[in-house]
Amino acid sequence: MKILHTADWHIGKILHRQSLYDDISYFFDWLVQRITDEKIDLLLVSGDIFDLANPSNMDTKLYYQTLYRLSKTNVKVIITGGNHDSISLLDAPSSLLDVLDITVVGGAKDDIHNEIIPITGTHGEVECIVLAVPFLRDKDLRQSMQASEMADKSSFISEAIKQHYDKLVEMTVEKFGHSAPIIAMGHLYMQGSITSDSEREIHIGNLEGLDSKIIHPEIDYMALGHIHKPQKIGNKNNIRYSGSPVFLDFSERDYDKMVIEIEIEANEIKSITSVAIPKSREILKFTGDLNSVKNMLMEYQNKYPLTTFIEIEIQENEFDVLKIQAMEDMIDSIKSEEFKILKNRIFFDQTPDSMKVILNESRTIQDLSPLDIFRQKLSENKYSMNWK
Repeated sequence: MKILHTADWHIGKILHRQSLYDDISYFFDWLVQRITDEKIDLLLVSGDIFDLANPSNMDTKLYYQTLYRLSKTNVKVIITGGNHDSISLLDAPSSLLDVLDITVVGGAKDDIHNEIIPITGTHGEVECIVLAVPFLRDKDLRQSMQASEMADKSSFISEAIKQHYDKLVEMTVEKFGHSAPIIAMGHLYMQGSITSDSEREIHIGNLEGLDSKIIHPEIDYMALGHIHKPQKIGNKNNIRYSGSPVFLDFSERDYDKMVIEIEIEANEIKSITSVAIPKSREILKFTGDLNSVKNMLMEYQNKYPLTTFIEIEIQENEFDVLKIQAMEDMIDSIKSEEFKILKNRIFFDQTPDSMKVILNESRTIQDLSPLDIFRQKLSENKYSMNWK
């Protein structure tokens, strides 16, 4: 059996007022072809299908069109909801999608037996068991254990998530024994994971990531979503984030996007392989003085299907307001089908104190999440987020 693990599609994502619709469309084309060519039997999508809880009609249409195309490949699909997703939106067409062999678990089930999905082979034998666990919200965790059992919120969350998985594993072993590998899905923030700027909202208050020790030893592979960089956790080959399939932020430009392929043979995991997703768009940052950055822009040649997105950072020695205007004029004057400048800022080594606050504020309001703005207001009023 061949399994493909992906996550964090974020359909509908806008990067600095530019839609990433074409980026995710390119990925879907590649994904369908990859599943066909490699004869993938099972596709796992671990949360954050959409970027917004209320996606546009165009984005939902793309989602359903992609599911229909996947159904034509005869792959079994299991989708779980993430923290960005609307449970009701994902779950609404579940009866129809079941006919296409697509199982969607938008939110935690009242009866968690329904999160246990045995995957059978051509002769009816169970080849693996999937624990389709979506993003667990506060109300789901409180069903797993009483809040009063833990004085510390971070410990409560960690223990409640552990108990949720432990119950699923116990039920699975009781019903199926040890006859097939257990593949668990999760939309979690694990300790030691490397994040990007697009995940700023993950760090709320003092809540830390989850220790990999919470993962039950009977789980043979943990298909994680939530973090956008593909990576192993705790240097364990079987606990992995697939990462997002497209670049969601400029801070993600320095690593390849991946899917993970798992092969099962004789009731054991034979191999776990990272597969690079072909790049459809380049994301770049040009740094230097005004003239050098201008030369970089003039010499740049795009090698990819989609227009390149560029961030520029100008570094000059002495403060000169004319250079600020010169940067703006340069951006306005450049007309290119090769690239778009989405983000720009300028720094001076020697800056008057009166200008430091303005020039050091390198993000626009469009770059800020509600949590960033909240933090800024707390700082202005000399409050801290580290309250109890």
